[in-house]
Amino acid sequence: MSSRRKGSLERINLIFSDAIKKMGHGKEFLSHMLMFYWPRIVGVHNSKHVKPVKMEFKKLFLYADHPAWANQLSLMEGELIKKINSFMGEYMVEKIIFTQQKPEIYGENNSLPDMNIGKEINKVNIDDNELKIIEDGLSFIEDNDLKKVIYKVRINDEKYKKYRKINKWKKCKKCENLCPPEYALCSDCRREKKLLIKNSIRNLLIDMPWARYCDVAKDISCTADEVNEEKIILMQRLASKISSRDKESIDMNLLVMLYKSVPPEKITRELKNDTIKKFRYDFRK
Repeated sequence: MSSRRKGSLERINLIFSDAIKKMGHGKEFLSHMLMFYWPRIVGVHNSKHVKPVKMEFKKLFLYADHPAWANQLSLMEGELIKKINSFMGEYMVEKIIFTQQKPEIYGENNSLPDMNIGKEINKVNIDDNELKIIEDGLSFIEDNDLKKVIYKVRINDEKYKKYRKINKWKKCKKCENLCPPEYALCSDCRREKKLLIKNSIRNLLIDMPWARYCDVAKDISCTADEVNEEKIILMQRLASKISSRDKESIDMNLLVMLYKSVPPEKITRELKNDTIKKFRYDFRK
C-alpha cells in the first residue's frame, strides 16, 4: 500500500514540476501551490493547527495556534523540509521559522488568498476567450485532479493581473514585475534591497563594532531601527558563545563594543561586568 502511494506521489511530482516549467511560472507560483497543497503535505489534522504564512529566500514561515504545535513541528524540521521539497519537485525550503504573523487563507475550496484586496480581485471578470487560453495552456496535463487545481490558480492569477492593470500598477524600476503606484520597486526587489542594506550594516559593524547609527548612516542609507536590529543579532550570537566567567576573549570584547558603542581602547573591566550582567541569561549554558 505504501509503495503504491509513494509511486503515485513521485508521478504527481514529475507532472507537477513539468507542468510549472512548461507554463513558464517561477518561484511565486510554486509558493502559491505550496500554500494550496499544505494539508496534503503535512496532513489535514496538522494543517488545522499549523499553517504557512509566506516564503522568503527559501525560508518557510509558519504560524501555529499553540506553542505545543510549533515545538512538535520544530522537532521534525529536517523531515518536514524533505517532505515539502519532495512533494513540490523543487528545492524550495531550506529552513522553517515560526512566526506570530497570522496566515492568509488557502485551501482546495478557496485557492485565492483572503487578503485585503481579495474581495476586489473576486469582482474581476475573466471572459470566455481568456478562459479558453487558460484551458489550452493546460491541455498537456493528463492528471485531471492536478489540472483542476492549476486551472483555479491560473484563473486567480489572471484576475490578479487584471486587478493590477485596473489600479494602474506600474513596472518596477529594476525588473519587469508590476508594483503598486506608490512604490518604485516591486516586493521582490524591495526585499532584495532590504537584504543588501542589512548585509552592508552587518559587515560594517563586524569591521567597526563600536559604530553608532550616525556613523553607519554616513556610508549606508538606512534607518536607526535597521542598525539596532543588526546590532542585536550580532550581540545575541556573541552572547551565546561566551561563558559568564569569560572576560578576556575577543568575543567578549566585541560584545562590549557593540553593546556600549565604545572603541577597543576604551574597554574597561567595569564595562565588561555591566555587559555580562545585562546578558547573564544568554551566557547560561
